[in-house]
Amino acid sequence: MAHSSQEILFKVFGNEERVKMICCLEKKQSVTKLLEKCRLSQSAVSQHLSVLKEAKIIDCERLGKQQFYFVVNKKALKIAKDLLRC
Repeated sequence: MAHSSQEILFKVFGNEERVKMICCLEKKQSVTKLLEKCRLSQSAVSQHLSVLKEAKIIDCERLGKQQFYFVVNKKALKIAKDLLRC
């Protein structure tokens, strides 16, 4: 079932860990680095990244064997920073 853009945004910003992850991804980060910074399980990080990609807030690129994630939606980054005051 497809979610409305409003539902996706509530899902993103309704979870503090996702909001923190958006701030962490202001600069390009590998999954390994995210695991260190976020102190979450690999499956939790993967789920959060999936939601953020679905919302078109982040994107990724592969360099060798590693995936690097980064924010592409600067409005979402500003909202995340405002929410966390980071």
